[in-house]
Amino acid sequence: MSIIYLASAEILAIPIVECGEELIDIKNSDILSYGPPPECPLTASCYTKMRKSVFEKLCQAQSELPHGWRFRLYEGLRSLAVQQMLFEQEYERVVKRYPQVSHQDRFRETTRLVSPVINLDGSTNIPPHNTGAAIDIEIVTANGDLVDMGMAIADWTTVTPEFCMTHYEEIPEIVKTNRELLLSILSAHGFVNYPAEWWHFSYGDRYWAYHKKQSHAIYGPAENFL
Repeated sequence: MSIIYLASAEILAIPIVECGEELIDIKNSDILSYGPPPECPLTASCYTKMRKSVFEKLCQAQSELPHGWRFRLYEGLRSLAVQQMLFEQEYERVVKRYPQVSHQDRFRETTRLVSPVINLDGSTNIPPHNTGAAIDIEIVTANGDLVDMGMAIADWTTVTPEFCMTHYEEIPEIVKTNRELLLSILSAHGFVNYPAEWWHFSYGDRYWAYHKKQSHAIYGPAENFL
Protein backbone atom coordinates (compact mmCIF):
# COMPACT_ATOMS: atom_id res chain seq x y z
CA MET A 1 0.00 0.00 0.00
CA SER A 2 1.36 3.39 -1.00
CA ILE A 3 1.16 5.98 1.79
CA ILE A 4 1.55 9.72 1.50
CA TYR A 5 3.69 10.55 4.51
CA LEU A 6 2.96 13.50 6.80
CA ALA A 7 5.98 15.37 5.43
CA SER A 8 5.63 14.34 1.79
CA ALA A 9 6.00 17.10 -0.80
CA GLU A 10 2.26 17.09 -1.51
CA ILE A 11 1.52 17.85 2.13
CA LEU A 12 4.24 20.45 2.61
CA ALA A 13 2.92 22.33 -0.42
CA ILE A 14 -0.40 23.04 1.33
CA PRO A 15 -0.52 26.64 2.64
CA ILE A 16 -1.58 27.42 6.20
CA VAL A 17 -3.98 30.22 7.04
CA GLU A 18 -4.15 30.29 10.83
CA CYS A 19 -7.71 30.79 12.09
CA GLY A 20 -6.68 31.72 15.63
CA GLU A 21 -8.82 29.12 17.34
CA GLU A 22 -8.07 28.50 21.01
CA LEU A 23 -6.67 25.38 22.60
CA ILE A 24 -8.79 23.27 24.93
CA ASP A 25 -7.28 21.21 27.75
CA ILE A 26 -9.36 18.05 28.17
CA LYS A 27 -8.24 17.85 31.79
CA ASN A 28 -10.81 20.60 32.40
CA SER A 29 -13.63 18.32 31.23
CA ASP A 30 -14.77 14.86 32.29
CA ILE A 31 -16.02 13.92 28.82
CA LEU A 32 -12.86 12.38 27.38
CA SER A 33 -10.39 10.05 29.04
CA TYR A 34 -6.62 10.43 28.85
CA GLY A 35 -3.63 8.39 29.88
CA PRO A 36 -0.38 9.41 31.58
CA PRO A 37 2.06 11.77 29.84
CA PRO A 38 3.43 9.85 26.83
CA GLU A 39 7.00 9.35 25.69
CA CYS A 40 8.77 11.49 28.32
CA PRO A 41 8.07 13.96 31.17
CA LEU A 42 8.50 16.89 28.76
CA THR A 43 5.07 16.11 27.28
CA ALA A 44 3.18 16.62 30.56
CA SER A 45 2.18 20.25 30.02
CA CYS A 46 0.97 19.84 26.43
CA TYR A 47 -0.39 16.39 25.65
CA THR A 48 -4.00 16.87 26.80
CA LYS A 49 -4.50 20.01 24.70
CA MET A 50 -6.08 20.35 21.27
CA ARG A 51 -7.92 22.92 19.18
CA LYS A 52 -11.49 23.71 20.20
CA SER A 53 -13.09 22.23 17.06
CA VAL A 54 -11.02 19.07 17.40
CA PHE A 55 -12.24 18.70 20.99
CA GLU A 56 -15.88 19.28 20.05
CA LYS A 57 -15.78 16.84 17.15
CA LEU A 58 -14.09 14.21 19.28
CA CYS A 59 -16.76 14.56 21.96
CA GLN A 60 -19.50 14.19 19.35
CA ALA A 61 -17.82 11.13 17.86
CA GLN A 62 -17.47 9.48 21.26
CA SER A 63 -21.26 9.38 21.64
CA GLU A 64 -21.36 6.86 18.77
CA LEU A 65 -19.07 4.32 20.42
CA PRO A 66 -20.85 1.10 21.48
CA HIS A 67 -21.03 -0.63 24.86
CA GLY A 68 -20.29 2.46 26.95
CA TRP A 69 -16.81 2.68 25.46
CA ARG A 70 -14.87 5.95 25.54
CA PHE A 71 -11.99 7.55 23.72
CA ARG A 72 -8.70 7.77 25.58
CA LEU A 73 -6.28 10.40 24.38
CA TYR A 74 -2.67 9.26 24.17
CA GLU A 75 -1.35 12.59 22.90
CA GLY A 76 -2.62 15.82 21.41
CA LEU A 77 -0.41 18.90 21.30
CA ARG A 78 3.33 18.24 21.18
CA SER A 79 6.13 20.77 21.53
CA LEU A 80 8.80 21.15 18.86
CA ALA A 81 11.45 20.11 21.39
CA VAL A 82 9.73 16.77 21.99
CA GLN A 83 9.05 16.37 18.27
CA GLN A 84 12.74 16.79 17.49
CA MET A 85 13.69 14.33 20.22
CA LEU A 86 11.29 11.70 18.89
CA PHE A 87 12.56 12.21 15.34
CA GLU A 88 16.16 11.73 16.40
CA GLN A 89 15.31 8.60 18.38
CA GLU A 90 13.35 7.10 15.48
CA TYR A 91 16.14 7.98 13.06
CA GLU A 92 18.55 5.92 15.17
CA ARG A 93 16.16 2.96 15.09
CA VAL A 94 15.94 3.30 11.31
CA VAL A 95 19.73 3.30 11.06
CA LYS A 96 19.79 -0.03 12.90
CA ARG A 97 17.11 -1.49 10.61
CA TYR A 98 18.71 -0.21 7.41
CA PRO A 99 22.46 0.20 8.00
CA GLN A 100 23.37 0.21 4.30
CA VAL A 101 20.98 2.86 2.93
CA SER A 102 21.63 6.56 2.38
CA HIS A 103 20.86 9.37 4.79
CA GLN A 104 18.12 10.53 2.41
CA ASP A 105 16.43 7.13 2.51
CA ARG A 106 16.82 6.89 6.27
CA PHE A 107 15.33 10.35 6.69
CA ARG A 108 12.31 9.47 4.58
CA GLU A 109 11.78 6.20 6.44
CA THR A 110 11.93 8.09 9.73
CA THR A 111 9.17 10.42 8.51
CA ARG A 112 6.93 7.40 8.18
CA LEU A 113 6.25 7.52 11.93
CA VAL A 114 7.64 10.87 13.08
CA SER A 115 7.22 14.17 11.25
CA PRO A 116 10.46 16.19 11.15
CA VAL A 117 10.96 19.65 12.61
CA ILE A 118 13.49 20.43 9.88
CA ASN A 119 12.90 18.97 6.43
CA LEU A 120 15.58 17.21 4.43
CA ASP A 121 16.23 20.37 2.39
CA GLY A 122 16.75 22.41 5.56
CA SER A 123 13.40 24.19 5.51
CA THR A 124 11.27 24.44 8.65
CA ASN A 125 8.37 22.03 9.01
CA ILE A 126 5.19 22.40 11.04
CA PRO A 127 4.44 18.91 12.39
CA PRO A 128 0.75 18.04 12.84
CA HIS A 129 0.99 17.53 16.60
CA ASN A 130 2.48 21.00 17.01
CA THR A 131 -0.68 22.60 15.57
CA GLY A 132 -3.20 21.18 18.03
CA ALA A 133 -4.94 19.53 15.08
CA ALA A 134 -3.61 16.00 15.52
CA ILE A 135 -4.67 13.45 18.10
CA ASP A 136 -3.37 9.99 18.92
CA ILE A 137 -6.39 8.11 20.21
CA GLU A 138 -7.31 4.75 21.74
CA ILE A 139 -10.63 3.29 22.89
CA VAL A 140 -11.28 2.00 26.40
CA THR A 141 -14.13 -0.16 27.66
CA ALA A 142 -16.59 0.90 30.35
CA ASN A 143 -14.18 -0.74 32.81
CA GLY A 144 -11.25 1.32 31.53
CA ASP A 145 -9.51 -1.51 29.69
CA LEU A 146 -7.99 -0.87 26.27
CA VAL A 147 -10.04 -2.19 23.38
CA ASP A 148 -7.87 -4.62 21.39
CA MET A 149 -6.14 -2.81 18.54
CA GLY A 150 -3.36 -5.38 18.37
CA MET A 151 -1.03 -3.08 20.30
CA ALA A 152 -1.11 -0.09 22.58
CA ILE A 153 0.04 3.16 21.01
CA ALA A 154 2.96 3.17 23.45
CA ASP A 155 4.28 0.06 21.68
CA TRP A 156 4.97 1.92 18.43
CA THR A 157 8.75 1.82 18.92
CA THR A 158 8.86 -1.94 19.55
CA VAL A 159 6.61 -3.35 16.82
CA THR A 160 7.31 -3.34 13.10
CA PRO A 161 6.15 -0.22 11.21
CA GLU A 162 3.83 -2.41 9.17
CA PHE A 163 1.96 -3.48 12.32
CA CYS A 164 1.12 0.17 12.99
CA MET A 165 -0.68 0.55 9.67
CA THR A 166 -4.44 1.05 9.86
CA HIS A 167 -5.13 -1.63 7.27
CA TYR A 168 -2.36 -4.10 8.02
CA GLU A 169 -3.54 -7.51 6.83
CA GLU A 170 -1.57 -9.71 9.24
CA ILE A 171 -3.69 -8.99 12.30
CA PRO A 172 -6.63 -10.93 13.84
CA GLU A 173 -10.13 -10.17 12.58
CA ILE A 174 -11.20 -8.65 15.90
CA VAL A 175 -8.32 -6.19 15.68
CA LYS A 176 -9.28 -5.29 12.11
CA THR A 177 -12.86 -4.76 13.28
CA ASN A 178 -11.82 -2.51 16.14
CA ARG A 179 -9.44 -0.44 14.01
CA GLU A 180 -12.18 -0.05 11.42
CA LEU A 181 -14.63 1.08 14.11
CA LEU A 182 -12.25 3.82 15.22
CA LEU A 183 -11.63 4.83 11.61
CA SER A 184 -15.27 4.90 10.56
CA ILE A 185 -16.53 6.91 13.54
CA LEU A 186 -13.82 9.55 13.45
CA SER A 187 -13.94 9.82 9.66
CA ALA A 188 -17.68 10.45 9.85
CA HIS A 189 -16.95 13.45 12.05
CA GLY A 190 -14.49 15.05 9.64
CA PHE A 191 -11.20 13.61 10.85
CA VAL A 192 -8.57 12.22 8.50
CA ASN A 193 -6.54 9.17 9.49
CA TYR A 194 -2.84 8.85 8.77
CA PRO A 195 -2.78 5.29 7.37
CA ALA A 196 0.73 4.52 8.64
CA GLU A 197 -0.64 4.88 12.20
CA TRP A 198 -4.06 3.48 13.06
CA TRP A 199 -4.22 5.84 16.06
CA HIS A 200 -3.37 9.17 14.39
CA PHE A 201 -6.21 11.45 13.26
CA SER A 202 -6.34 15.12 12.49
CA TYR A 203 -8.70 17.93 11.63
CA GLY A 204 -7.56 21.27 10.26
CA ASP A 205 -3.89 20.58 9.50
CA ARG A 206 -2.19 20.24 6.13
CA TYR A 207 -2.69 16.48 5.95
CA TRP A 208 -6.42 17.01 6.52
CA ALA A 209 -6.54 19.83 3.97
CA TYR A 210 -4.83 17.71 1.32
CA HIS A 211 -7.17 14.75 1.70
CA LYS A 212 -10.29 16.91 2.07
CA LYS A 213 -9.27 18.91 -1.01
CA GLN A 214 -9.24 22.18 0.92
CA SER A 215 -7.31 25.19 -0.36
CA HIS A 216 -5.41 25.58 2.90
CA ALA A 217 -4.94 24.29 6.43
CA ILE A 218 -6.60 26.31 9.18
CA TYR A 219 -4.16 25.51 12.01
CA GLY A 220 -0.50 26.43 12.22
CA PRO A 221 1.86 26.25 15.21
CA ALA A 222 -0.22 26.30 18.40
CA GLU A 223 2.43 27.06 20.99
CA ASN A 224 1.54 30.77 20.73
CA PHE A 225 -1.92 29.85 22.08
CA LEU A 226 -0.63 28.24 25.27
